[in-house]
Amino acid sequence: MTTQMIPLSQLTVSKRNVRKTAPDREAHKRLMASIVSQGVLQNLVVVPEGRNTFGVVAGGRRLRALKELAKNNTLPADYAVACQVKDKDADITEISLAENVGQEAMHPADQFEAFADLVGQGVPVEDIAARFGVTRRVVEKRLSLGRVAPALLDAYREGGLTLECLMAFTVSDDHERQLACYRELSGRLWPHAVKSWLLGEAVDARRGIGAFVGKAAYLKAGGAGAGDLFEDTFYLCDSALVCELAQTKLARAAKKLAKAESGWLWVEPAMDRHQATEGLRQLHAEHVGVPVELAQEIEALDQQIAAWGDLYYDDELAEGFEDEDSFYAAIEAAHAKAGALEERRDDYLQFTPEQMGYSGCIVTFDNDGKLDVLKGWARKADLPRQTGNEDTGNAGAGGDAPEKGRAGLSQALVNDLGQYRQQATKATLLGKPAVALDVLHYSLCVQVLSDSVWEGKTLLDANFTVVASESSRGDTGAGRAFDALADRSGLSLDWLCLEDAAARFTAFIALPKKARDKLVAFAVAQILRIGVRGQPEQDTLVELLSVDFPGYWRPDADNYFGRLTKPQLLEQFGPVLGQPWRDWHEDAKKSAIVDSLDERFGEQPAAKDDPRATWLPEQF
Repeated sequence: MTTQMIPLSQLTVSKRNVRKTAPDREAHKRLMASIVSQGVLQNLVVVPEGRNTFGVVAGGRRLRALKELAKNNTLPADYAVACQVKDKDADITEISLAENVGQEAMHPADQFEAFADLVGQGVPVEDIAARFGVTRRVVEKRLSLGRVAPALLDAYREGGLTLECLMAFTVSDDHERQLACYRELSGRLWPHAVKSWLLGEAVDARRGIGAFVGKAAYLKAGGAGAGDLFEDTFYLCDSALVCELAQTKLARAAKKLAKAESGWLWVEPAMDRHQATEGLRQLHAEHVGVPVELAQEIEALDQQIAAWGDLYYDDELAEGFEDEDSFYAAIEAAHAKAGALEERRDDYLQFTPEQMGYSGCIVTFDNDGKLDVLKGWARKADLPRQTGNEDTGNAGAGGDAPEKGRAGLSQALVNDLGQYRQQATKATLLGKPAVALDVLHYSLCVQVLSDSVWEGKTLLDANFTVVASESSRGDTGAGRAFDALADRSGLSLDWLCLEDAAARFTAFIALPKKARDKLVAFAVAQILRIGVRGQPEQDTLVELLSVDFPGYWRPDADNYFGRLTKPQLLEQFGPVLGQPWRDWHEDAKKSAIVDSLDERFGEQPAAKDDPRATWLPEQF
């Protein structure tokens, strides 16, 4: 092997070079800048490929950079390059592979020290960026690591910190505070946690109240801030000033709205949208002036969807369809069209003058910091008598039900899944009297202390009315959960037979605590509200109880399989039963797929971890 200077014009990238994928453009530009600044720091490895021609087997990136520099006249066309010339019979693949695999990006901590050393020598940041082929911003970010305590930089080098966590420490210049944060959050070192610890009450200018006030307005008012150079984030450190500016901005917006829409009973600004709506009732706007043609089209489409939805999986196809695929495609298209039509109809939603006369607007902001006006909220005292007496509990046993089923399921099926989940949770609660007391006490306190009869109704029926678990198929009237909820044999009920109310109450409180606990658990279970997953209070309770849903409900042809479309069946159960099962049923009719699933899930699994023993819809 010899080393010689070879003109650029005689060099080409060898086909035997193992690097086939070109680097990204930014990396290419950085290499060009480095060559201009420092020259080619590592020799190319070449082999003879003809008369006065050499193929580069290691150093293809450097050659491409040199060629482009020559093309734009930064280097002469006959620029001489130092090359190691290998014999053409050498193991070129191994040589090329060794060089490419051996290359490794420079560690960010090493970049910081290199950049800092150059700055110490008086080299301008712009020159450092040009020399290394990076932007000025990259250099500034690396130099900002100088704000981090040396011990943290060492921890990063040793793998005890991620780069993201290390960058989060730059929001503060106080090394002692940084180290205290590092010690206290040991094991919980997430970037957000580090920033929150170091900044205390500082407000992120990107979201919420910080975005609503805005960085420019905050600085104009004399506020101090801290910047996270790595995420281009600015923190508003004076939270009192932030609140003052937000209140002023909301007051102006409320005044403007009250002038523009004078029909409202009241218009008020609010910093906390949730607190502002406590004790208030949300009125529902009405459709006003909906074109007759639009209303008729929606009604006809709803009737068609309902008629199709009533067909069972083994019924004959609806008239006009040749196969199941076209039938279910029509159902999905109808649902999509219905949704689009309903969105058009919602353009005609308005609050009536009567509603505006006894309700108001809350002027606040959302999580993105955008002005948000909540219209049609009424105070309890302002509600007309007939409105105040209306039944508001018609959202279903699971609370406010979504307008459309999740994951493409029919709304009837989603509702029924909520009923099955509710029943199983109720039955589990029977054996957890302490939890039942917690549920009861929570519902009581949240309503009384907030002066709002609506709070907590996603979890308990505050009127202490039995909440039945009734699916559309009537299949909740039997089974393990039903039997447990109907069994009163273990309850102390003699006190209930006393006619005198005082004597009945005295007898109740004289019961042993264990007996009263069982009565409370039984009663709370009867009034419990549980729907499909998505209500935070309900989901927290389900996790607390560790409900054994598979022990109470299993999918079968009637309650689940037969109510899905063929694509849904394949998508949901292919991963459960394996690709061979899916391939086998890809061309089968839906009825055959349902029968197959019913048979497989009806078998007794041989092992507890068998997916058939534990699988549940995501709504559980």
